[in-house]
Amino acid sequence: MIIKEVADNGLIADLFTDTTFQSRKAIIMLGGSEGGKVWSSIRIRRPIELLVQKGYSVLSLAYFKAQGLPYSLQEIPLEYFEKAFDWLSTQKGIVANNYAVLGGSKGAEAALLLGSKYKQVKAVIAFSPSCVVWQGIPVKRFEIVKDVKSSWSYMGESLPFLAYPTSVKKMDLLLLRLKKMHEEALQNTTSTKNATIQVERVQGAILLISGEQDRWWPATYMSKMIMARLKDNKFDYNYEHISYNIGHEGIIMNKNAWRKTFTFLEDHFA
Repeated sequence: MIIKEVADNGLIADLFTDTTFQSRKAIIMLGGSEGGKVWSSIRIRRPIELLVQKGYSVLSLAYFKAQGLPYSLQEIPLEYFEKAFDWLSTQKGIVANNYAVLGGSKGAEAALLLGSKYKQVKAVIAFSPSCVVWQGIPVKRFEIVKDVKSSWSYMGESLPFLAYPTSVKKMDLLLLRLKKMHEEALQNTTSTKNATIQVERVQGAILLISGEQDRWWPATYMSKMIMARLKDNKFDYNYEHISYNIGHEGIIMNKNAWRKTFTFLEDHFA
């Protein structure tokens, strides 16, 4: 396996690839609220090694908390990810403009959002996904801020987002009462509707994997909301939701989740 560090045109990433195959499709992998090139970590790199063995190239992409990138997860421009699409299209041996995006948590939110905006995305795998755009995470993530911002922006405009309830206190953040906080926010039907990701616009198959014991946010509930929206809109591509009796971070280390991911990619993206 060949690992290429990318610091080009503002992009911060690692490209994992091989020369065994003349033509490879690329999978872009996005981490969550921890920031940086999460998937490049030795601790969780095994799935990338298997993906490369199966004939894919993998781009472990940072989008905040890395050199030259924003330090907070607020109003991250979707055009940054578009630059990653464009960069991959210039790389020898990679099929241009035909990408899968795999994200976890906030990265899953981003993956679904990118799929809804860009035709280059032909498959989305979302670990612990969100059905909406949430408010952004400031530098001091356990502080209550008055100037609440969206997590993402597009074409210079902040995307509509779902804010946490005004009743949330600093102690709720410190004690990680996060799931309840998100559940309460989702009860605001008008704000939820405005912030909902238009997943029916994705031009490829969608796989959602959630943990029923998730304490960070109600990923299984939000996955069901996504599935209902896809059904109501008579989505043209395959869409699936698998839930396991595990927590938010357990999916990354769950062998069954990865087996399902590999099968999904082989059936709907290879």
